[in-house]
Amino acid sequence: MAHVFDATTGAAMPKTGGARWLALRTVRNLRKGLSWAWLDTVCQYRRSKIGPLWETVNVLVMTLGMTVVSSAVIGGTVTSLIGYVGLGIIIWSAITALVLDGSMTFVRNREYILASNLSIDFYIGRTIFRAFITFSHHLVLYFVGVAVGLITLHWVALLAIPGILLLFANGYWVVTLFALVCARFRDVELIIRNLLQLAFFVTPVFWDYRQVAKERMFIVDYNVVFYFLEIVRAPLLGEVPPLKHYAVVLAVTLVGFLLAYVAYRGMRRRLAFFV
Repeated sequence: MAHVFDATTGAAMPKTGGARWLALRTVRNLRKGLSWAWLDTVCQYRRSKIGPLWETVNVLVMTLGMTVVSSAVIGGTVTSLIGYVGLGIIIWSAITALVLDGSMTFVRNREYILASNLSIDFYIGRTIFRAFITFSHHLVLYFVGVAVGLITLHWVALLAIPGILLLFANGYWVVTLFALVCARFRDVELIIRNLLQLAFFVTPVFWDYRQVAKERMFIVDYNVVFYFLEIVRAPLLGEVPPLKHYAVVLAVTLVGFLLAYVAYRGMRRRLAFFV
């Protein structure tokens, strides 16, 4: 059987059935990435009593603080806002982890890239699953809110599942694209970090977008992050997201994977020189 050389892994790839071979390789690398992501989490908190739940405690403290501020400035009671603000911060933390940790994925794994022939799918999967594990720990706060009666559990909450899948599926192209670009241009990571700080305030994480004046709704309408936020938060609060939200997310998904593919094809063979 004829083979072609895979420059990413250094392995021989069968010429016939190459697409299936690449798909199986990606699945194997993602499974390996999940194992390493779990190991990263365990090792990071191995001497801690409650482990990664410390980050969840930090999210809880931030939620309480932001809820008190929002109720004082915007209006409303703490109990009515805490679910909205809390879920906003939890989802925003996941988005931040995917973007910031993702942008440094290849730089952080420089030694492995230079000393092994592991596919870059492995490093991408490791970053995504690490963010997902942390997100899952933070989501415990939602069920605590349901248990104490601060949030009403509704069947609509099941719609959050495809929202979460879409969020982390987009994390694949985000990590791929930003990791490649930031490996080549190190200043981009600092630019992204500063832009995310600004995006936190212009994205309705802790303020209600429905109270924005109509002539200023462009702040929300043209904010792509808002749609990813709402397809997860709205169902968990018992609201069905408009179809427009899913249409925007799917459009961003297609464009994002296209950009990531272009960057991957153009930069993957020089990755070792970049890091």
